[in-house]
Amino acid sequence: MDRFYCDNLVIRDNSGRQRIFRGINICCKESEISPHKFRKEHNIKKLKNKLLKDGVNLIRFGVTWASIEPEEKRYNAELIAEYVHFVKECEKLGIYVILDMHQDLFTKGPKSGDGAPKWALDKEIKLKREFLIWAEGYFYMDGVQQAFYDFWGNKNGIQDKFIETWKYYAACFNECSNIIGMDWLNEPYVHKNGRIIFTELISNIFNIVFGVRYNFLSCFQSVNDKAGFIGMALKMLRAVKSPKNIKRLLETMDNKENFDKAVNGLEKYTADFNKNYYEPFIEKLCKNAILKDTASLFEHNYFSNLGIPFQIDFRENSIYSPHAYDIFVDSPLYNKYSSNGRIASILEHIRENQINMNVPVIMGEWGGGAAGSHWVRHVDYIMNILEEYQWSSIYWNYDAEREKLKGTFDRPYPVAICGNIKKIKTDTKSRSFELVWEQDKEFENSNVKNLIFITGKGITELEGKTGLNEIKIEY
Repeated sequence: MDRFYCDNLVIRDNSGRQRIFRGINICCKESEISPHKFRKEHNIKKLKNKLLKDGVNLIRFGVTWASIEPEEKRYNAELIAEYVHFVKECEKLGIYVILDMHQDLFTKGPKSGDGAPKWALDKEIKLKREFLIWAEGYFYMDGVQQAFYDFWGNKNGIQDKFIETWKYYAACFNECSNIIGMDWLNEPYVHKNGRIIFTELISNIFNIVFGVRYNFLSCFQSVNDKAGFIGMALKMLRAVKSPKNIKRLLETMDNKENFDKAVNGLEKYTADFNKNYYEPFIEKLCKNAILKDTASLFEHNYFSNLGIPFQIDFRENSIYSPHAYDIFVDSPLYNKYSSNGRIASILEHIRENQINMNVPVIMGEWGGGAAGSHWVRHVDYIMNILEEYQWSSIYWNYDAEREKLKGTFDRPYPVAICGNIKKIKTDTKSRSFELVWEQDKEFENSNVKNLIFITGKGITELEGKTGLNEIKIEY
């Protein structure tokens, strides 16, 4: 299969064409799963027709450290062989793969979480059950935040052990030609300041909406984390006072400029982590675990999912793989209150990160799903921005919401272009698609063709001429 290299803001193949990928996430978060069960539940052949019909040519394939190394220095070779088989089945279909070492909340907790094996967690750490949202551990819980503090500080050599696991795991895929690269760690959480960032963000929001700055961090003084969170929630309710003010809060924070203000300045709490903990971590992984002719995919820290500025230095052939969701994505409010204004703010900040680092983007996670249909229009809005920025992207929760997404996700896109893309624009209401590109002279009289995916037709060759080219189609 084609190999790829990074050319400033774009990805090119070995023929020099600008490439864009349409992907989905397939993630096995289980820490204990039999090889037989994995093969049964993650059979790529069953998805074949749907994926190719929708133009999917990339899968971010997530597994957990716990499943790979359930006991220290004992790798689950039989299960890893099934992981390799999955990637090879993708290869047969012409689908590329990104290997993702997935985690949420560091490890499996009482209810939510996945990632590291239990032996990698300090025995003194106590993990607790959340109240409402699975991600609460990131916001205020001591156990989750201590686990990451230990990891980034390499307590008991735990980070070194993680890197050794990656080294072993990556080597298992030496014979697979369809791996674009490694996504080293899903949503890396900061080494400290997590609770401060969360409470400061909420304080900023309440100040913007009600003109009063509350010290929500003080709620956690001299009490345990859950009691502190309850105190914070009560303080927020007293500040809101009425349903009318709840509506005011939601409408105010639907505004792009207001959301910009809410996250402005929070990078002072993440900059040290980015530079002095995360950047060296990525460098060590590149030295130890990267496969030949593959890229290093680095995400931004967890809180930069909100649009907090992010920047690190990195090696050549690296790809920035951010995540972006509306703040209500994992709640019942997502359908009614997912906000185009907020997501525009987040994506604009990610674009600024990209330009500052001069690196290609493959959006590693975006999307979501819920009851109702409003959120599908939100997804359509996001896809229009992805087209504007010429980003490859990988949808989360795609299969579960497939029927609702029909007509939005199923749109044409340029797969391989002999030169530089100038414009991509889709109108899902009129079912029209426009593509403008500048074709390089080097492709004159060449057998290398432009490729675009057209809904209902699949990948189609497209003739071009040296200079500016434009096509408009209905699909």
